[in-house]
Amino acid sequence: MSSASPPPLAPPPRPLPTKRSSRSLAPDVARGAVLVGIALANVPFWLYGVDRGVLLKPIGSEPDSVANALTALLFDNRSFPLFALLFAAGLAQITAREAVRGASWPEARRLLVRRNLWLLAIGAAHGVLLFFGDIITTYAIIGLGLVLLIRASDRAIIVVGWIGAAALVLMSALDGVGRLVDEVVDGALPTDGSMGDLPDLSLIPGAAGAESYPLAILFNVMTWLPNALSTPIIGLGFLAPMCLGILAVRRGWLDRPHEHRALLMRTAAIGIPISLIGALPIVLAILDVYELPPLLEPLATMLHGASGLVGAAAALALIAVIAAPSERPGARPAPGLRWLAALGRRSLTGYLLQSLVFLIVFSAWAGGLGGEVGAAAASLIALATWLATLILAIVLEARDRPGPAEWLLRRLVYGRAATS
Repeated sequence: MSSASPPPLAPPPRPLPTKRSSRSLAPDVARGAVLVGIALANVPFWLYGVDRGVLLKPIGSEPDSVANALTALLFDNRSFPLFALLFAAGLAQITAREAVRGASWPEARRLLVRRNLWLLAIGAAHGVLLFFGDIITTYAIIGLGLVLLIRASDRAIIVVGWIGAAALVLMSALDGVGRLVDEVVDGALPTDGSMGDLPDLSLIPGAAGAESYPLAILFNVMTWLPNALSTPIIGLGFLAPMCLGILAVRRGWLDRPHEHRALLMRTAAIGIPISLIGALPIVLAILDVYELPPLLEPLATMLHGASGLVGAAAALALIAVIAAPSERPGARPAPGLRWLAALGRRSLTGYLLQSLVFLIVFSAWAGGLGGEVGAAAASLIALATWLATLILAIVLEARDRPGPAEWLLRRLVYGRAATS
């Protein structure tokens, strides 16, 4: 008597992105909020024909110094680590979601690789066509490396995270060696005029000051490409927040913040003061309270970068605590949280739109404001730009529409089904 063979197992359904209505609130609120910090941190690089001081801040009037100081206190070396943390958390959530739906690890791995490769293409287009300081490229390249780490043990991730933290501290110190190198070079050059009049490199306009868009693209390529090629080394510092993002998803700190309220509150209560205190040497130097000696500037920037990593984790912990009541079943988030989450769900669109607006407003060949305004006015324009992207995201959320960049990325990664 023969027994019937069992029917073959049906393959798991095609991978699809998480529905916007099913996403965790805290990460999206954080993504929407951090975009204002990214706008304020990026906008000084659109100013040209100006002298630059600590952290490459454009030197100007007293209001300009105040704007620079506030950005250094709250956002510089804080916004990008937070965004890196959220980026890795997103990869970890995709991995967990694929496991739940029954996908094998090779299938999930292919999805992660495909997503990072398309992000790399988007980052390249952004870096070449809009803004040389593109960060998507860095995240995508490191994200490809994270595919090898995403299923590692907690201990391995912690070890890699500490290595990344050490690299971040070192890279932060290098941010402060510019004036020291300048002094060494100046001391080594002859003073009899035999070298002629050397140009002031701080006044070279760069992409924003280019007289035409094609020339601006050339400047962008000359800056973006070396940055991209050096990412495996220079980008090691981003491993620290990215490893923390993976652990945050594994432990449920972001998906179930109400279960970890005490830990999150301690992290915020300790980390935020550390972030503010660690930024003070740079902030006081920017405000001309004292002159930061070139020999000490690398130590100040090292402290600024290290405390910024702590500040990024603390800021996310605080946001998670605030969002925790809204994560309970049946709860409705407060309007402010809903608005920020709407932008967070469209953070790629918001980030790209910032660069597009800055390109049009500040470039010498377009609006030309980059050669006319100081840091204070530029910061106000950055805030207005972020507010405009927030309003756009709220409108799209009301119509249940993704951002254009999110629509494109989903179509490229998941195919037509993801956008139907």
